[in-house]
Amino acid sequence: MKNKSWLKAIIVKIFSAVLILNLSGNIKADQSEARILNPFNLLFPPTGITFLSETGNNSPVDITWSSAGSGAVTYKWKFGAPGIGSVILSLPSNNSGTATTLTVTPAAVDGILASLGLNPGDSVAGQWAVWAYEGNDSLKSTQTFNITFKRKAVLNPFALVSPPSGITLVTSPENNANVNITWRKSVNGANYKWKFGAPNINSVILIVPSNASGSDTVLTVTPAAVDGILASLGLNPGDSVSGQWAVWAYNGTDSLKSDQTFSITFRRSALSAFSLLFPPTGITFLSNPTNTTPVDITWRKSAPGVTYKWKFGAPGVTNTILDLPSNNGGADTVLTVTPAAVDGILASLGLNPGDSVQGQWAVWAYLNGDSLKSAQTYNITFRRDNQIGINQIGTEVPEKFSLSQNYPNPFNPSTKIKFGIAKQGFVTLSVMDISGREIERLVNENLSAGNYEAVFNGSNISSGVYFYRIQAGNFTETKKFTLIK
Repeated sequence: MKNKSWLKAIIVKIFSAVLILNLSGNIKADQSEARILNPFNLLFPPTGITFLSETGNNSPVDITWSSAGSGAVTYKWKFGAPGIGSVILSLPSNNSGTATTLTVTPAAVDGILASLGLNPGDSVAGQWAVWAYEGNDSLKSTQTFNITFKRKAVLNPFALVSPPSGITLVTSPENNANVNITWRKSVNGANYKWKFGAPNINSVILIVPSNASGSDTVLTVTPAAVDGILASLGLNPGDSVSGQWAVWAYNGTDSLKSDQTFSITFRRSALSAFSLLFPPTGITFLSNPTNTTPVDITWRKSAPGVTYKWKFGAPGVTNTILDLPSNNGGADTVLTVTPAAVDGILASLGLNPGDSVQGQWAVWAYLNGDSLKSAQTYNITFRRDNQIGINQIGTEVPEKFSLSQNYPNPFNPSTKIKFGIAKQGFVTLSVMDISGREIERLVNENLSAGNYEAVFNGSNISSGVYFYRIQAGNFTETKKFTLIK
């Protein structure tokens, strides 16, 4: 009996050991079959890029990521717009999905984008990621990258518009007026460069991108800016260079020249900047039908052989209403006028006695088709005198020069000013505001010795304290008076 029990125990132990070994083997086999996908990263391209698709471009582009495991792992690249949650493209990787690379070409992507309804030049922004698969298990890449796919637009022929072929553009360092060079559009999204070559477009010496960083079909230049460029190329004032210009359109690696090539000549003006001298800005010029005293308007010389025109405009000099050549047929830097002549001009413009017109004056220089405005523009007021000259009081000749206090004072709107002239000569009697700015000149002529009376009318000025000053030879005196309205 004891022998049987012992044998039975031995058999049970052996059976148990075999069972344990068998179970252990099955567990190891099951563990080898149930593999786990590892987290993996996106590598290239980096987030935020724009991928430009292009018909006919078969250059390979690799999209890459790290491995998710060493077993039978497959991968799918996915793109969604506006986010990865809305997938619109799903492509297996290389080698039937087993590689950690997806190779595409701009041409293949262009076909896909076209099938999605995108036209050349259109784009779609979204996100991409990669999914790894093994058996029934799947795992998304750790990152989600942003990307924009854009269809490259095919450049279309385009024409030049202005300036027309054959013109001469005169440049000047003082001329800042805008000049627009224009052409037609090639295609949406194209960039442009304007080029000038001398003696022809095959020898380019100037390249300038169009407005808006090259995206516009307009290039705005100024004669002053072009003058600086020509000077840097060694051209002196008065020199010129003839050549041709055209425009190139660019889109990615493509470029296309405009249909036309236009001729143009750039010429640096021989005119030099010049300044106004007299009268100073801000004065009031009092016209008078009986006053023939000459008044000189003067300015600096621009260049030899230049002719000049004095211009007055209201309210600004660009609205010219008076245009007069300088003395000596326009050759002088002086224009001599008289209050009587100016009065006639103002009358012809419809101004009545006592009326005034405020505006600006400047001078233009002309030479061989070039023109240049003076460096300054001065303010001036022309006023028609509503008094018939000044009145001489009696025949007595005073022993000395004098200026009397006006009467009445304060006044509204008119007052009388008496003065004595001891010796014949040129006399000025001016009215000034508190800042010393001349607002009216009551007398501006040669007077014989005697006592005089002038009338000042303050209808056109505001209430306040003013001054009047006489100057006759070496005699100068100033007095104060008050206008109260």
